[in-house]
Amino acid sequence: MKVARYLGPGSLAIEEMPVPTIADGEVLVKVRACGVCGTDVKTYVRGHPRIGPGSVLGHEVAGEVVESRHPRFSPGQRVALGPYAPCGRCAACRRGRFSLCNELGSAFAEPGGFAEYVKVPRRLADLVMFAIPETMSFDLASLAEPLACCVHGLEALSMPQGASLLIVGDGPMGLMQASIAAAFGAGHVVVAGATTHRLEVAAELADATIDVNKTPLVEAARRHFPDGPDAVMVSVASQQALGEAMELVADGGAVNVFAGMPKGETFPLDLERVHYDEVRVVGTFGYGPDDFSRALELLVDRGAVLERLITDRVKLADVEEALRAASRQAGVKTLVVS
Repeated sequence: MKVARYLGPGSLAIEEMPVPTIADGEVLVKVRACGVCGTDVKTYVRGHPRIGPGSVLGHEVAGEVVESRHPRFSPGQRVALGPYAPCGRCAACRRGRFSLCNELGSAFAEPGGFAEYVKVPRRLADLVMFAIPETMSFDLASLAEPLACCVHGLEALSMPQGASLLIVGDGPMGLMQASIAAAFGAGHVVVAGATTHRLEVAAELADATIDVNKTPLVEAARRHFPDGPDAVMVSVASQQALGEAMELVADGGAVNVFAGMPKGETFPLDLERVHYDEVRVVGTFGYGPDDFSRALELLVDRGAVLERLITDRVKLADVEEALRAASRQAGVKTLVVS
């Protein structure tokens, strides 16, 4: 089978490798659609401390079961799957904090989603692989993994019904958050960003948008939220954005550091806001099995809206150009399809 193998920053090769063989409890899936994720882009452009050369990138997978030795799945089933699943035994799992599991990376869909087939180990098949409706396209189903991360992030804000929400970041994740925010209590949603064509999409999903190229974020946001937003999702890796979120959020509100910040980077937190104004600062990473299941439900309910975020589709042979284009913020969401 063909795979797109990452060779190092700025280098990718289409290679041949054997189709994986499966053992008891495992499933072989033909990849029909795999999303190009920000992590894939960052790895390709500058490397990643946890993803070494030789890896096959891609982890937002939907496809068709072609062979199964798992009791819940059989050939011909259409599925969506996550790239990792919790062990269920460690201290984090016992607390229900599945995205913090010590062994998330110990079982994964092999070799990676930018391949013609992936082998799904038992733990993933048990917990984060789900049959999808016949009416759901593989393309739409491939959004389940990033959407699950958005579910986890929005739930952490604990928004009351009708809350106001500011999403800082107009990338695919910020736009997905805007698409489903109402399901988590948001009644008034504003998306701030700097990319014209993505803000045009955001205008169809949110109540208003802010172009930070034209008006500073704090100034523009105060017009939309005179008393501050009840919640702020920081969906861009920017210390400045985080600082502005802390300045803007309403008393008693919450800020989620959703975007991954560089390792070792620190932030001067205004403790007066935390103590006297009772502002909560949270962070979320990844998803748990329940988040993935909820994401699939939202794909059924909001599928027509979410599918509009898919702007580009490429074949496996063209994945390197897709990564380059995504690094330039071209389109919104790109899929590798077969």
